[in-house]
Amino acid sequence: MPIDRLLSLASSYHQEGRFDLAETHYRQALDLDPNHWDACFRLGQVLIRRDRFDEAIGRLSQLLNRPGDHAAVHRQIGLAEACAGRRQRALDHFKQALEHEPDDATTLHIVANLQQALGLHSAADATYRRALKLKPLITVPAIVAPPDFRVLFVFGPSAGNTPIEYLIEQARFESNIVTLLPDTEYDVDRLRVYANVVVNLISDVDRGHAFLAPAQALVEQIGGPVVNPPKAIEGTGRESIARRLAALPGCRVPQTRQYQAVELRDLLASDSSAMLTFPLLVRPAGTHGGDDFEKMESASQLHTFLGGHEPRSYYLTAFVDYRSDDGYFRKYRFFCVGDEILPYHLAIDDKWKVHHVTTSMTTHTWMQDEERAFLDDPWRVFGAAQQAALRSIRDAMGLDYFGIDCALDRDGAVVVFEVNASMLVHGRNQQFPYKTAAVERIKQAFHALLERLARQGQGNQQADAAT
Repeated sequence: MPIDRLLSLASSYHQEGRFDLAETHYRQALDLDPNHWDACFRLGQVLIRRDRFDEAIGRLSQLLNRPGDHAAVHRQIGLAEACAGRRQRALDHFKQALEHEPDDATTLHIVANLQQALGLHSAADATYRRALKLKPLITVPAIVAPPDFRVLFVFGPSAGNTPIEYLIEQARFESNIVTLLPDTEYDVDRLRVYANVVVNLISDVDRGHAFLAPAQALVEQIGGPVVNPPKAIEGTGRESIARRLAALPGCRVPQTRQYQAVELRDLLASDSSAMLTFPLLVRPAGTHGGDDFEKMESASQLHTFLGGHEPRSYYLTAFVDYRSDDGYFRKYRFFCVGDEILPYHLAIDDKWKVHHVTTSMTTHTWMQDEERAFLDDPWRVFGAAQQAALRSIRDAMGLDYFGIDCALDRDGAVVVFEVNASMLVHGRNQQFPYKTAAVERIKQAFHALLERLARQGQGNQQADAAT
């Protein structure tokens, strides 16, 4: 087959998300012409999408020794490094991309995000401001022209934002992302043009509290429908959510209390430490996932934990032993999108701290089979009583989009671990391809939610214009 035909097919498969076929055809093109720059570059992109980050980096790095668009290569290598969790290496490559294209606003925003994640707060602030001067909005085009509608996403640097990279891929709407800096004036009339519906991404109260009032003021000035209004996020800290959900029927909600660091250290140093009931779980406020999240068996162990950290506050949560009868821990994640409650994953492990990426599920077929069955029909696991409990959580939250991490105890109650809008949905499911359909349902429900609100906003505007 001629190389042009191979590349055309590869490109089509690439755009359709059929990355296995795209990879095959790009490799066939390279067999005919090993030095074909575009085939090598796009193969690297496909390898990133297939979670083969080091292989992609090796392939793309070859292009840095040949003439071509080195800025684009550094951006892709930076993306691969970031996906692999190597933020400093990612930052180095995006900075090298800026050396070639110093006024690329999108790359500047990425550099600022990485600087923020690495704790380089002053540098990140300066980079965000430079990016905003060059381009107030970062735009992700729709797959159709003109777009069906436009969405304005409000992003707060370091504020703990709802991850949207996967959710806005291959969308019929145009995505416009504005970075909110509380001391910056924005052209509201201009923003309104890009906002058939507004989505507030600031989702972590501990990290983003200072952004919520300015964000609320901004979305009110813009007007129209808003997903996850900032004023609704204010009450979603771990302690307040645990209190809010405590009395819901069918739910078992481990109570959580937030302590300032000084307050907690003073408590441990006094006789009042007997007020703490062990075992308990501790995490620095504003953190997610399993990092710095541990089970404490005693006051002395908690004291040692505090000595290794310097956050301003911590959450202490009662520990619930949620092991199933077979001795394994099972953690379920659902996403609430509008009125829908959709399964995202089931993570199974023999340790209490269960995270899908750190389990041994890749090597246990029975675990994968159980997760597949749950995703295909979650209501075989969560019966009528458990469904009612999930609906009560959805209704109590007052948000349009958020995740629920939970388990089932031996009495059938829903053990609620975490409920917030900061949870990640991603499409990188190469090791668990059966997850793709379930993840795609969440994405499509999100698109449908935005479309419904956008149409509602457009209808209201037309009604206002008629009166």
